[in-house]
Amino acid sequence: MGIGKQIEQIAQEHPDKAALIFKNNFITYDAFYQSICHIQKHLLYIGDTKRPQKVAVLIGNEPAFLEVFFAVVTLGWTAIPFDPKWSEREAAQVMSKAEADIYLKSKQFTEYAPYMVDAAYDIEEIKATPIIGDSLPPWNVHTSEHFYLGFTSGSTGSPKGFIRNHTSWLESFKAGEEAFQYGRDDVIMAPGPLCHSLSLFGAIHALHMGATFHLTTTFSASSILSHLRKGCTSVLYAVPTMLQSLMQHLTKPIKRKITFLSSGAKLDSRLRHKLGNAFPESIIYEYYGASELSYVSFSSEELSSKYPGSVGKPFPGVQITVRNSNGEPVPNGNIGKIYIESDFLFDGYVHEPEETKKVLTDFGANIEDLGWMNDEGVLTIVGREKNMMISGGLNVFPEEIEKVMKEKDTVKEAIVIGIQDEYWGQKVIALIQWKGKAYPDSLHLHCKQRLASYKVPKAFYEIEAFPYTSTGKIARKEIEMKWRDLINEYTCNC
Repeated sequence: MGIGKQIEQIAQEHPDKAALIFKNNFITYDAFYQSICHIQKHLLYIGDTKRPQKVAVLIGNEPAFLEVFFAVVTLGWTAIPFDPKWSEREAAQVMSKAEADIYLKSKQFTEYAPYMVDAAYDIEEIKATPIIGDSLPPWNVHTSEHFYLGFTSGSTGSPKGFIRNHTSWLESFKAGEEAFQYGRDDVIMAPGPLCHSLSLFGAIHALHMGATFHLTTTFSASSILSHLRKGCTSVLYAVPTMLQSLMQHLTKPIKRKITFLSSGAKLDSRLRHKLGNAFPESIIYEYYGASELSYVSFSSEELSSKYPGSVGKPFPGVQITVRNSNGEPVPNGNIGKIYIESDFLFDGYVHEPEETKKVLTDFGANIEDLGWMNDEGVLTIVGREKNMMISGGLNVFPEEIEKVMKEKDTVKEAIVIGIQDEYWGQKVIALIQWKGKAYPDSLHLHCKQRLASYKVPKAFYEIEAFPYTSTGKIARKEIEMKWRDLINEYTCNC
């Protein structure tokens, strides 16, 4: 049984149940199912039915995106979500790699990206146009077939396509339900772009298991808080920057049971504490994963309190090992490369066999994250191998220093980079976005008290605001490129 197969059954058994909430309107499972079937008829008419088709989805956060996605994957075809924030150059690179057979677009999407494929079929016209015939193939897709080709930023700046089969997400769905204790009675919201795997996963899982998905066009802290206050949402997928924004807009506690699922970056302990106070009846989970890996580990409030710097224990069905550069397992407490074995893994990068081999190794999947395990099987991430610096001949992980600096209430955000230096090789410097007045001397002392001397930044520079990626993460590469060129133009405060 492939992804989406249960929608047909749910539509028959609970036709009036809300599949989607969108702009205060309800779309029932029966209406959702009928739309999927209608789109499938058009796809079979315009596509090559002799082989599985790859369908590029140029549609924003609107019901049509999810209707198209399920129409494609339940046919046994592959959906390729496009991001309206891609530059024209990036879009061209994706089109070349994806080799889509069919392009579907919406007016909303092309208003933001007018250069996207003039020959694409208009989804609004497809939905409004009747088509003769009512026969459709059964939704009996083999779970080993590919259903999703997503694109993430590559290390060279060129988007990298990762391909997934049905089993990888179906098994992830089971693990998520077991770990987070949610199900078809929940109303789930994932207010990020559906073209990104984090929000897409939340939406597809919700609809696959028969829950209600609350779809938003964009992230709006005030709007989400209003929905949470009214009890319109019981599960919220979010990245820490979204949760931080919610806290900034909240005026009084919301006493409703809400399950928060935080991912995409480490959840700051102070933010977790604020979130718990603001939503006293809530459950807060943090989980670690990646587009290529799906779920890896998760941490409950109890585990986060006991091991605040960790990312928790493995999900059901996940095996984690930490190994040295020779591939040998290291003792607990020692830092090494993190390898993941599970049924949740991706199948590889499209047209990039060498890059695929680097990730899918004989020891499991490795995406260059470094960390260590304790004797209780709790995982702590120390950073990315590619971010590691060598200063004075010693290994320095920027993420470790950043976490220490963000313990200070005066620090809003911090990034550590290394610049070339004759003495140190790479000199460790910190870029700080202060919440108000700058206190570099106090921050310097704080770092000296909590870090080895070679890890303490040699200079602190103030920055007004950091650039962010469309997934809510700080654009580290962009910052590093800019600041390494301009560092001498700024005055050091220490």
